[in-house]
Amino acid sequence: MKRKFLTAVIAFAFASFLSTSAFAWVYIDPGTTGLDISSLTDVIYNIDKLVSSNFKNYPAAFAMANVGGYPIGDAYIGNFPHMFFGVSAAIGCSNMKYWDEDVPREKSVYPAYAPNPVIYMGFGISKGVDIMFKIMLFSDAMYRPPLNQKSATLDKFNVYSGGGKLRWNAIPKKTILPFIFGFGGFTLSAGADFMDGIMSINGQYKYTMAGISVPSPPAPAAGNYTLALDAYYNFSMKYAMLSANAQAIVYFNLFWLFDIYTGFGMAMTWGYNSLDASGVGLAAIPSLGTSLGMVMAFARYKYYPRGFMGLYIAGLEINIWVLKITAETMVNISNGKDINLQLGTRLQF
Repeated sequence: MKRKFLTAVIAFAFASFLSTSAFAWVYIDPGTTGLDISSLTDVIYNIDKLVSSNFKNYPAAFAMANVGGYPIGDAYIGNFPHMFFGVSAAIGCSNMKYWDEDVPREKSVYPAYAPNPVIYMGFGISKGVDIMFKIMLFSDAMYRPPLNQKSATLDKFNVYSGGGKLRWNAIPKKTILPFIFGFGGFTLSAGADFMDGIMSINGQYKYTMAGISVPSPPAPAAGNYTLALDAYYNFSMKYAMLSANAQAIVYFNLFWLFDIYTGFGMAMTWGYNSLDASGVGLAAIPSLGTSLGMVMAFARYKYYPRGFMGLYIAGLEINIWVLKITAETMVNISNGKDINLQLGTRLQF
């Protein structure tokens, strides 16, 4: 069963992209095979350790992706009708200590990544106040990603995200060295963001399990055998994130081409990531040509992100007339191991 669950996890990671657990469990039913469940203890333990150790990092990655999506290097867009529109992509990354050579790595536990591409736009209101929005709606009814193999077939893929942010330019921009360096302004902002999605994969997989104790009957003689399983599985991952956030950012202008900004923020997050999997497989002893019957397996995991994140924010924007290209990052300073990376481009008038 280990290879079956690992295949599903890899398929999810390929198609896509700390927390506290609600529950996490794996159950294997030997069904009509007559297998001693105690002989599957190591299999159950390995599945649980592999899946839970990695999956518990995903809520933090999705929480970081959720608060991204507004990379902008201007302290103030300008009074109405000044506006912008463009596209951006944020990637939430958790367990980044994995890449720190000075920190011992936990075996078979890897970083988690969560994407959040959006369309974003904004417009000025008045007196230093502007507002921004982001949105992304995607359903497999619009386009079905090309994952259609015997071992893994996409059953469902729906993802949605959105949010809004109101900003106030508390201190306006000021020129310090003409055409060389300037203070871009100081801006306070507050907003809310959400993400919601589901991905489901079905598949068929053949594999072997060595050293499994089989009684007699169904085996001609009791002993340890290598079993072959022809299994069918379903794997489903769901997530939902809702965040309220606030930020304080200071901006600087370098020449006419670059805007540099940095600051701090905070976010309160509510949400979950859940994983459900089930499978049924026909077990046989190939060396004897003996069919044992059906084995069933079930698993369910659910984890929550931590409720509070303190954020450090830094970004660089390149101005090419009305075209703006922005790279931004946020670091979760509450734990020092979760970040997001953002890239956006927009037309601003």
